[in-house]
Amino acid sequence: MQYPTISEYVKAIQDAGNNLDKLAHLTPVLDNHGEPYHICDAFAVVFKMQDKSTGKYYTLKCFLKDQKERADDACYQIDDEQNMVGAYSHSSSAKYLDWELLVQSQDKVGKFPVLLADWIDEKSMITFLSVNEDMTTSTIHENFNEAITDEYGVTYSKDGRKLLRSPKELDGNYSIKKDTKIICDWAFEGCTSLRSLVVPESVISIGESAFDGCTSLSSLVIPNRVMSIKGNLFCGWYGDLICLSPYFIYENNVLFDKDKSTIISFRDQDTTSYVIPAGVTSIGDCAFEGCESLNSLVIPNSVTSIGESVFSFSSLSSLVIPDSITCIEDGAFEYCEFLSSLVIPNSVTSIGDRAFDHCESLRSLVIPDSVTSIGAWAFQCCRSLTDIVIPDSITSIVIGAFSDCESLKSFVIPNSVTSIENCAFSGCKSLRSLVIPDGVTSIENCAFSCCKSLTDIVIPDSVTSIGNEAFEGCSSLSSLVIPDSVTSIGNRAFYGCKSLCSLVIPDGVTSIGYEAFKDCSSLSSLIIPDSVASIVDREFTYSSLSSLVIRATGSSIVDRAFKGCISLCYLAIHAKIVIPDGVTSIGDSAFRGCTSLTSLVIPDSVTSIGIGAFGVVNLWQTLLFLIVLPVLRIVHLKVALL
Repeated sequence: MQYPTISEYVKAIQDAGNNLDKLAHLTPVLDNHGEPYHICDAFAVVFKMQDKSTGKYYTLKCFLKDQKERADDACYQIDDEQNMVGAYSHSSSAKYLDWELLVQSQDKVGKFPVLLADWIDEKSMITFLSVNEDMTTSTIHENFNEAITDEYGVTYSKDGRKLLRSPKELDGNYSIKKDTKIICDWAFEGCTSLRSLVVPESVISIGESAFDGCTSLSSLVIPNRVMSIKGNLFCGWYGDLICLSPYFIYENNVLFDKDKSTIISFRDQDTTSYVIPAGVTSIGDCAFEGCESLNSLVIPNSVTSIGESVFSFSSLSSLVIPDSITCIEDGAFEYCEFLSSLVIPNSVTSIGDRAFDHCESLRSLVIPDSVTSIGAWAFQCCRSLTDIVIPDSITSIVIGAFSDCESLKSFVIPNSVTSIENCAFSGCKSLRSLVIPDGVTSIENCAFSCCKSLTDIVIPDSVTSIGNEAFEGCSSLSSLVIPDSVTSIGNRAFYGCKSLCSLVIPDGVTSIGYEAFKDCSSLSSLIIPDSVASIVDREFTYSSLSSLVIRATGSSIVDRAFKGCISLCYLAIHAKIVIPDGVTSIGDSAFRGCTSLTSLVIPDSVTSIGIGAFGVVNLWQTLLFLIVLPVLRIVHLKVALL
């Protein structure tokens, strides 16, 4: 039997009194647009009906496939419709009625069976309809293990239900296989040479960005059984769209859901301004992505949620977010390069990852007290941002939150903040001064790297560690006090701090990473406390140290630790008498190029000096005998001085 389509059933139910037989006393419940309320899947469409004499509501299920086809799935067998209704957790009875509904289908009039059951809530109904029906559009590696690839290189799941992926080289015309039900996420993404695509009526669900970047595709038809669309399918594609599905409304180049409460895709590439209709409550993921002509938008108070990347790569210049919004999702305004003015209401509690990434025209912004979290890279590359206010409700400056905000001159970190994470202020080359509050316990990797204008910074005694490259390239940093609470200084932590003249490393520091003070060309003196276990690789390479006292009794001074310290003229390595195991080795090239070194004291604990340890050092040529050498313990001394 050839069953009617969804739209044909809808038309029949509109006149239920005349088209139903034994159930003629039931009337359809209408939706906001005056149409019979209904939901469906690939096998059936369900209408909400009411017996007005009793006020009771019923479910009327009409079938889209015949018994043989539905028998492929046990949930849709008519042989025992009562068992099928077991999925209705609130239903006490069900009745199968043959030849009950009169429908005009394909220019023919015929009667078709229905299933009557007690009405249940919509959420349970959708769960029931989709039972044993995989609607997911995402793909995982396992999907491709036994996948089938056709002659065009298009990949389908083993059972043929899902179109997984098509090659970007796909060109010309292509027809999706007849029984395909799911078009997966990104399925035709980047198929720039695809000119024509036929989507079969069997398709019920289409995944995220399925047709993204199909720039040569002239037109596309969404068939009438599609009941699920995941986000904006059409980013980068602006051909002619025809929507036959009753679950969506497409008008004036805008795709809505069936009751126009959600904007799925805004496809008008010519308009410069748009007022979102008052009934809209949600703006879907990527809905306005890439709208290059749109510079003005009005969002009504009815909107309560905006999706991820919703306005990304658009030309919006200003926007007022209504106070009905509570969250600015990931990438919401990413690459809105013309956005110069934005008002965030007090209702917003969170700002997602990359929310304002590369908003290069945004000059100032006030983040309200209601915001408790700011996501990673949220304001990265806001290159015009000169002023931003962060509330006391923020507890962490997360990864890259303000990196490359090149015009940001000052910043007040609230007292509530306890951590400054990786790259938080990296590349803020105009930032001049900063006070880190007492609650902060760690300054993580690259937190202030390449802040070239930073002249001074106050680190509180709550900080216990300074991460790798934390202040690398802070070429204007002239003074810094490391508190006694700090126990470790990471790799390249102060690399290239060319203006740093003096520094005191507190007694609590136990480790200093490699190249930690490399190219600190103004640093003339330094005392390394006895808590430091070892002097590591290239730690002071090419610094301007003229005086260095090492009180550490660690096991070694490793390769190239002081290479190129041309101003170093005094170095004392003190062995702590109470600790018998002092420094035992000096690595390769450890003092190579220290041409000003004239005095050096080496304790008895040293047993080996590496190759080139004092290479090109004037000391061995002129004042060799000022070196106090452990008797008969040093080997390869000549090689060490080459």
